[in-house]
Amino acid sequence: MKKIAAKVFLISAGFLFLGACGNTKKSAESTVQEVQDTLPVVVQQLNDIQSLEISLQSDWEADIQEDYTMKNYSKKTGKVFTNIQERQQLLKSMQKSLKVLADDASRLSNLKDKNLPSAEIQIVVSNVQSIVNQLKNYYEMSQKQLEKEAEFFVSISGGKQTNDELRNLIIEVNNSANERQQIIESINSPISELDRPVRILKARLSNGKGE
Repeated sequence: MKKIAAKVFLISAGFLFLGACGNTKKSAESTVQEVQDTLPVVVQQLNDIQSLEISLQSDWEADIQEDYTMKNYSKKTGKVFTNIQERQQLLKSMQKSLKVLADDASRLSNLKDKNLPSAEIQIVVSNVQSIVNQLKNYYEMSQKQLEKEAEFFVSISGGKQTNDELRNLIIEVNNSANERQQIIESINSPISELDRPVRILKARLSNGKGE
């Protein structure tokens, strides 16, 4: 009876092992799909942030036309502050998207199955991690940028600054914006180029590698 029990146990263990292999492949496929689905979301979030940054000048001009003294800025109200708040919300959403990508990269990296296309997985993981790290830096710089912008508009409430003082404040805000723009320019190519290795990895998985 003990020998039969041992055989049953070994067969059961075999089924569990085969099931684990299948689950590993499914996990890889679903994770890669999530990467492919999330990247365009991040790109759209970045584009929306950029668009709002471009419209900040016209929002400011509209506020000045409504009230030349900009007294309402002391209460953090006006089109410019609506603009800032909308970018804050976009940054929060982008932070969530980056966490999804970071988790995906970690999940793919931790998959242990000799039948999976490890070289292709590593390429995708490396690229995703690089993009996430750069955009985390962008996120942190953007938060500081929004704080500077809010401080700037509060400080000019009442319109008491001289032209020189105002110009110096604007230069300080713009310098910070230029640093973030460099990050955007540097990740444009990596994000675009990631599409190909992701598609290759998906093809390798769907063609039976990992079964």
